[in-house]
Amino acid sequence: MKFSKESLDKLRKIFKEEYNVELTDQELWESAFNLTGYFDLMMKCAYDDVQNYWRLEKEPNGYRPEGDKEYICALCRDQVPGNEGWIDKFGFKCKLCQKAVDDSVVPGSICRNRDTWFSRHDLRDKFGIQLSTARYLVRTGKLKSRTILNEVGKPHLIIFLREDNWEYLKIDKKAPKGRSLEYYDKDVARWAKELKEKSESRNKTDK
Repeated sequence: MKFSKESLDKLRKIFKEEYNVELTDQELWESAFNLTGYFDLMMKCAYDDVQNYWRLEKEPNGYRPEGDKEYICALCRDQVPGNEGWIDKFGFKCKLCQKAVDDSVVPGSICRNRDTWFSRHDLRDKFGIQLSTARYLVRTGKLKSRTILNEVGKPHLIIFLREDNWEYLKIDKKAPKGRSLEYYDKDVARWAKELKEKSESRNKTDK
């Protein structure tokens, strides 16, 4: 891979001004190579998301990915083959989490913002509530949990929605947008629209 001297000089300047780091020529080239690879990967992921957006326009209720390519569930974070899950406007979900969304055990929107719910580990790490205490608080009704079950009726994932527990936890009811994918979703919709318009424009020109 080749980089222009101008591009390398700009990158060297950024490292110096932003991070006060002097790079050797080899370090500079490696940094440029890694950044290029990173942005290539991001572009590929973005294009995959645009393709998914187009498909959901035709299949608004979602679809099951073909093949056994591995996906990560947007809720429980388990990695499963695509043909064992489901993709809709809330992202990819394993069959257990998808069923929980379909059955209204949990709202699908929480898949797009991790700050809308807490795990038992979150309760311990963020609020100092140990597992045994959390169980007691749930039994006494002070905390409300949502349980996603597996095929044999045992807990697959136990979560605590912010909107259910904000008063007891003494936090804002509305989740911060720091880890929300809302803005990215809007970008994907915009990219999809722009690419579609460009494609239609080219087709008209070709005719």
